[in-house]
Amino acid sequence: MNKRDKSGEAQRAYRLSVRGGLIKHLGLQMYTGAVPALAELVSNAWDAMARNVWITIPLDTALSENDEIAVKDDGHGMTHSECNTAYLQIGRDRRSEEGDYSRSYKGMKKRKLQSRKGIGKLAGFGIANRVEVRTVASGRDVCHFAMDYENIVHNKKFVEEGGYDAEVLAEDGTVSKGEPGTQVTLSGLKVERAIPRDGFMRSMARRFAIMGDEFHVYVNDTLVTKKELPFQFRYPETAGKWTTDTLPDGRQVKWWAGFTWKPIADEEARGFVVFARGKLAQTPWFFDLSGGAWGQHGLQYLTGEVKADFLDETDGNDLIATDRGTVRWEDPGAQPLKAWGQKLVKRLLEEWADRRRDKSVTDPRVVRYLELAKSLPDRERKVFKSFVDRVTGIPQIDEDAQGKDILVELVAFGFNALTNRSFLELIRQLNATSAGDRERLEEALKDWDIIEAVTVAQVVRGRVEIIRKFAHMIDDKVKEKPDLQDYLKKYPWLIDPAWAMLSHEKSLDNVLRKHFGLPLVGSKEGKQRVDFFCLGDRYRVAHVVELKRPGLSIGKKELDKLRDYVMHLREVATHSSTDDKYKQDVKGLLVCSDVARDARGLVTAYKDGGVLDVREWRNLLHTSEQLHQDYLDVVRDRAPPGDPRLAELDVDGAGGHAAEGRRRKRKRRRGKGD
Repeated sequence: MNKRDKSGEAQRAYRLSVRGGLIKHLGLQMYTGAVPALAELVSNAWDAMARNVWITIPLDTALSENDEIAVKDDGHGMTHSECNTAYLQIGRDRRSEEGDYSRSYKGMKKRKLQSRKGIGKLAGFGIANRVEVRTVASGRDVCHFAMDYENIVHNKKFVEEGGYDAEVLAEDGTVSKGEPGTQVTLSGLKVERAIPRDGFMRSMARRFAIMGDEFHVYVNDTLVTKKELPFQFRYPETAGKWTTDTLPDGRQVKWWAGFTWKPIADEEARGFVVFARGKLAQTPWFFDLSGGAWGQHGLQYLTGEVKADFLDETDGNDLIATDRGTVRWEDPGAQPLKAWGQKLVKRLLEEWADRRRDKSVTDPRVVRYLELAKSLPDRERKVFKSFVDRVTGIPQIDEDAQGKDILVELVAFGFNALTNRSFLELIRQLNATSAGDRERLEEALKDWDIIEAVTVAQVVRGRVEIIRKFAHMIDDKVKEKPDLQDYLKKYPWLIDPAWAMLSHEKSLDNVLRKHFGLPLVGSKEGKQRVDFFCLGDRYRVAHVVELKRPGLSIGKKELDKLRDYVMHLREVATHSSTDDKYKQDVKGLLVCSDVARDARGLVTAYKDGGVLDVREWRNLLHTSEQLHQDYLDVVRDRAPPGDPRLAELDVDGAGGHAAEGRRRKRKRRRGKGD
């Protein structure tokens, strides 16, 4: 309608109206998930002076539209008038009308009201289409009604037409014979996925700081309790205790924090929950702090809680967002708390890293390296100590025995890097000294023996592990093509340590394939390959290698075929004008499980003639491992006894009982030398 101005002329009017779609935004889109929606109903029970709240909900099973969720409390309930003037009034600020505290009930202390915005009653629509309310006040009749989400949303003009009429249910107006209280039943559920029981219980407990002697929440008759995780470090140390801090603006906060032994698996359990009036005001977070290059690892272990009631003062600015899950941190009133929180998290991460480091450096293996580092030049010694501090501060480093082994290996790596650098620096100094400075030269060579011993030993350890893996393949009688063939092409030193510098010569493969008209053999990977491969160096040497599946024996036919391959490559080489394309020294190697009796004489003849050799699978790896171990022993004997880097290699290095025997021999040999 139009109004009239002072002159009597018609004046256009502007009217604010609210449509049913508002319920969609305040209910469905703001309270997604079972825990946030039901937590609002629990909060209403707190304001109603309930001692107990019972939640009945299907857990650990997929939900359907036929399932229901009920939240029942033993609070003071509501009269018919209160339902209409309070509960069904959207946006009603209860505190401004009734004060900061709830009314007295059954001898309990008054409670600070949690409700403020007047929209928590719509939370049920976040997970259900139908909300049924049954409430009874002391000595009054039953109020029983229901609200339907679809009807509210589709009735787009219900507010300006006088409001939405809830559905009156059967018990409404009847005389109550039971105790006061309220039950809200949700049906037509929108949640389909199964709700994990443990996660639901933990999340519900973490949403409140009010659960105690006069307020209990039960889920399917199980009491919800706030249980702290097992902590490696807690601030303050005593479980259940809080620390009080004063912000720069004079306001106080209470807090506690804890670091677990292992990363917290549930991401929702990491970070600080901020409470106001005993209710969650900010979901877990780290005050917008990422933690930095090292601290970010520590964040996986950190959890805690903060009480900051000033965020929800009745006579002050409302610093909590409408969804009751985040604080409006951009507001000047919340900025001091955010700055305090960032400093707190940084300090806790630094203390946590220091305490973990102090605990880690007590490992005797790490201590040995720290003692050894005392002989380093001043600069390198300081760098090494700083490196150890950093490495021992890595979160996962001391969680278990494997992590501790990794710690020692990292410390050894850092020490090796610095000793290598020290050796190079020593070489530079030697270049500037006279040739007769024998003492300094011997000292440099002594250091080099240690560096070489450690480096070579590490390589040998890796090689022996590969040998062991290869042995399993042989025991399992895997196919010679492609598995064994690929393995030996990649690691030719498995055949002979002297072959470490050889590589696959595809050009020689092609020469043989074309000359002998050999078909390509298909593999399961879709590749094409011949039944042999050639290895060579960059100069003169070439080897034609043919493998026979473990368990099979070979005879004259296989030997003659390999001989023909070798002789053809030799003939091609004699007519080639380029030494770099065709090798001058060509030999063959056939690996099998056994040689037929009537072909053994031929093997001897070919071997004596320098044409080819035959090795059996069972001896191939034993010989390779033995040669590597012998080489390791020679290098190890050049290093001084007691070096922690070499001691570590004897703990889980290759060889088992054989390695133990070699250690005893070295000990006896050194004893005689003394």
